Amino acid sequence: MLFMKRALRLAMHGEGKVSPNPLVGAVVVKGKKIIGEGWHERFGGPHAEAIALRGIDARGATLYVTLEPCCPCVSLKKTPACVPLVFKSGVKRVVIAARDIHPQVCGIEELRSSGVQVEEGLLEDEARKLNEVHEVFFKAGRAFCALKIAQSANGKIGVRKAGKVQISGKAFDCYVHQLRNRYDAILVGANTIIEDDPLLTCRAPGGRNPARIILDSRLRIPLHAKALQNAKKDRVIIATTDLANPKKARELKRKGVALLRCGKSKVDVKKLLYLLPKLGLFSVLVEGGAKAAQSFLSAGIVDRLVVAVSPKKINGPNAVSSPVSREMLRKMPYYRCGRDRVYDAYLTSYSK
Repeated sequence: MLFMKRALRLAMHGEGKVSPNPLVGAVVVKGKKIIGEGWHERFGGPHAEAIALRGIDARGATLYVTLEPCCPCVSLKKTPACVPLVFKSGVKRVVIAARDIHPQVCGIEELRSSGVQVEEGLLEDEARKLNEVHEVFFKAGRAFCALKIAQSANGKIGVRKAGKVQISGKAFDCYVHQLRNRYDAILVGANTIIEDDPLLTCRAPGGRNPARIILDSRLRIPLHAKALQNAKKDRVIIATTDLANPKKARELKRKGVALLRCGKSKVDVKKLLYLLPKLGLFSVLVEGGAKAAQSFLSAGIVDRLVVAVSPKKINGPNAVSSPVSREMLRKMPYYRCGRDRVYDAYLTSYSK
């Protein structure tokens, strides 16, 4: 179990770099000693097994890998298949955390037919959570949806017309930037852009900026919004409708913003999630206000829900209630993150 835990930690180094491929880590052990290790470092680059086996004598060794090795039958591969490499290396035993849900992968069967001893299921739950995006795409055919909310102790997420109200603590805020690095895109509603004018960037050390998606059925957001800056370099997508102002649409396109029509008068968020993989975006972190969050919850397409509950209280007639009820929170596991209590759970059958 110790070596598989190491492989899982290695796999996480690929966050934000390997999409749409899964995160994979590998450790080669001989005589209870690690002689090689690696992880999938970037999309199109060598797989974890290839890196772990590079330049070592693996004859008689055990390979611990977080995901079933790929085989030659997988189409459109950018790198050589791992199963023949593992067999040629002389590895005697392969321990796999989870089977690959990709319909063309048959690595376990091929390894066994080649005489390699295979064991599977060690820390399987951890490995599947690591590749939540991969799982949902192949099960449901859409982008993975994570919803993040910060709310006060009395269930409020902000104050109308007051701009950004700081609710969560510094520890959780740092974690949010790790989530932004993990997922392909970050999504907010038009009201968040108009009232808070956020940058929607990732400030985690070594992280990368996700694509920015804005729900705006009538194209109300101002052209000078911070989230639209550098749109020709940093990908910006506005999900809109047939009610979009044609003149504003042309101005946004000149700035480099892509428009995606997803409905007649209201953005169909479920349709949006099915369209995103066609644009190369396989996961989205929803950080919008109450309206945007409620639209995803009501559609039943939130795969992962992360709610930070602060000890603060927000009162007054303009306080905005969270779409997440106390009843929902009572059913969710939680942990401490600085001063906040963070509830984190998988909601759909695709992500469990």
